[in-house]
Amino acid sequence: MSDKIKVLLADDHKLLIAGLKMQIEAWEEFEVVGISYDGREAVKHAKELQPDIILMDMQMPELSGYEATGIIKEQYPNIKVIALTTFDDHETVEAALEAGCDGFLLKVLDPDQLRSSIHSVLDGVSVIDAEAMKHLRKKKEEKSSCDFSEREITVLQYICKGCTNKEIADMLHLQPGTVKNIVSMLLNKTFCVSRADLTRYAYEKNLTSNENG
Repeated sequence: MSDKIKVLLADDHKLLIAGLKMQIEAWEEFEVVGISYDGREAVKHAKELQPDIILMDMQMPELSGYEATGIIKEQYPNIKVIALTTFDDHETVEAALEAGCDGFLLKVLDPDQLRSSIHSVLDGVSVIDAEAMKHLRKKKEEKSSCDFSEREITVLQYICKGCTNKEIADMLHLQPGTVKNIVSMLLNKTFCVSRADLTRYAYEKNLTSNENG
């Protein structure tokens, strides 16, 4: 049995995907287990091949990368998905992250950066291209004033203390799924991309408190 990291490539640009396949297979720890030329194939191959990670173009026929990612993450949440695209505007980044992508990279990135980014995502770390992040930051600054409910503020404060969703749910007598939804809402409202990003946001906006816990 192979211990290599299984990669599925999803992109309708055949020349680009051939070069990407050659590059990834040059790295000894990876194995490209399949290629999908449209979103519908990506969903089908995710089910059949059960890759560890998918490099997903966002603009594809049949199903877009956003749609395919949403279906895949709902059915196979353990499969990691990195959006690999030519667009770095905040709308594209937000749509990819909302669809469930675990990372967002531009196709012009350096091969070594791609390799390290894949490993980071597999380790549970969200990876966002620096230029794309600038667009998100700018958009967040334009919408810096957010209206939070009392419950959202409380959950945000527990996140700042490093509490998990389950710990927060236990302390607030909520279901873990409810807390997960609140965290998602906080991410959407603040244009943050991770819990660490939320913590930084809370400190910047003086939303932290020592009253809880």
